[in-house]
Amino acid sequence: MSERRRGLSGPAGTWVTVAGLVLALAVGLGAVAVRQYESRLLAAGQEATATVSDVLRIRQGYNLQVEFTTATGREVSARLDDFPREPQLKIGDRLHIRYDPDRPDVTLWDVRDPLDFTGATIFLVSLAAVLALASAVFFRLTRRRPRARPRTPPA
Repeated sequence: MSERRRGLSGPAGTWVTVAGLVLALAVGLGAVAVRQYESRLLAAGQEATATVSDVLRIRQGYNLQVEFTTATGREVSARLDDFPREPQLKIGDRLHIRYDPDRPDVTLWDVRDPLDFTGATIFLVSLAAVLALASAVFFRLTRRRPRARPRTPPA
């Protein structure tokens, strides 16, 4: 009679491994999506001159509330988040920005700071690799064959 495998060395271990690999694939595809989004923004981004309407101090930097007009004539008021530049801009100052024509009130950046999602991409690729490696190691560890126990002769 064969002994039924239980715990993570049985079917549950296989499911955990498959789930880890699927998660690794999803994170890897997320990294690809981030790169495609960055490429699309760089290609489709429009330039405009914005006027600072408010300065909000945060942590070691500040946020800027800016107003500008899109290429289609839409008036937009939006926030530039975590603006690190010094000297600090004042209300009424003008700066050149780029914006996403599909979402100008949400996605915009100062042209002096190039758009760069490299950090996010590296993080996602690293996370995907760690998840895939952990899944492979987990699979290997749960598939070890139990050591044969020495038979003790009946007394």
